[in-house]
Amino acid sequence: MRSALGGLAAVLLLTILAAPPATASTTPAQVGLVSFTAASYSRSSGTAGLRVDWPAARYARSYQVYLSRSYSMSNARRYSVTGRSKTFTGLVRGVPYFVQVRAVNGNAVGARSKRVGHATILRMEPGNGPTYRVMTYNVCSQKCAGWDTRQPAALARITAYSPDVIAAQEAIFLNVPAEMGYTEAIEKSSKRLLYKTSRFDLAAPTTPIPPKPATSPAGCDRTWPQSTKGYVYLGYHGQGCRYAVWAVLVDKQTGDPTVFVDVHTVSGDSEARAVLRTAEITTLTQHMKEINPGNLPVVYAGDFNSHKNRTNDDLRIVFHHQGYYDAYDLAMRLRRQHHNSYNDFQVVPRISYKWGDHVDHVWIRPDEGRVLSWDNGALISGNRMVRPIPSDHSPIITDVRLNR
Repeated sequence: MRSALGGLAAVLLLTILAAPPATASTTPAQVGLVSFTAASYSRSSGTAGLRVDWPAARYARSYQVYLSRSYSMSNARRYSVTGRSKTFTGLVRGVPYFVQVRAVNGNAVGARSKRVGHATILRMEPGNGPTYRVMTYNVCSQKCAGWDTRQPAALARITAYSPDVIAAQEAIFLNVPAEMGYTEAIEKSSKRLLYKTSRFDLAAPTTPIPPKPATSPAGCDRTWPQSTKGYVYLGYHGQGCRYAVWAVLVDKQTGDPTVFVDVHTVSGDSEARAVLRTAEITTLTQHMKEINPGNLPVVYAGDFNSHKNRTNDDLRIVFHHQGYYDAYDLAMRLRRQHHNSYNDFQVVPRISYKWGDHVDHVWIRPDEGRVLSWDNGALISGNRMVRPIPSDHSPIITDVRLNR
């Protein structure tokens, strides 16, 4: 028996040794997930840039990179590179570009990667003021099971990024220990706006605090604006009273005030729900104009239940009309653009190729500063979400540098 096994092993070894090595005619593997990792903007030329990278493909000796203004990849420009990244410059600002990559091995070429898209930066101001790290995080503390087990993991995500401001949604049971260095500016309907006490003070009231308004016919509290914090009634939608909360936070070092807004629009991907979301953001932005007559910088953060992959992402248009853009489209650095911020407690990350697919957003005006970075803050190891997964949403973290 041993002799027979030894003979079989020898035959297998000879077969392996006799197998021809990969040659220039060996077709390389398809390139995996292509990611936008950086963006730039030249204020002198008014042009923009984008950077992509991708994993190594088997048998690849070089790569062909295709860039197009169209998802169909029509009129695509082709570039040849030997590395696994490509930086594009001289692009039109504020418009979408799409990229595909394929591996090359001599005369053989692999299949093109999936198409991925990203918009170039529309505008970028010097950003000569303070930089704030803003986290928006729907922790689902009351509607999702197992909060006692999940809360330590959620707090660990906060600790890992150490944001200056936290816009939390579905957060009524979120308990942020005092030793973490945060305090609450305002809470309403499970939206909680927290800030780092070493970084900010809540602005002192400049006018007497008005009495809270009467309720609406639906039994919802009307908009209640103080001079430095308050909430905005967005309507009775989705069988509930909808609100956003806001506060003016003052930088302890510079004395600069900034308005931060925490919002959670109604969920659902139907056209009817999209109409309600659009109405909510229209109401919110109109009220914030009245609340902010001094035109302080405003940063909106929250779970907006909408994204570019939906044809009815009309709340984005409302923001654009007010001059606000998604920090994702303004960021100079990107991380995990393809991971949906709604993870649905799935261990395998939910991936969207065309745009990336986040329902949680931070919105700023590009004429008020610049976005240094945008991160999906999920904890991932070996291409799997680490358990316990803190929430059905992953936090989105942005570094925003404002003008002063």
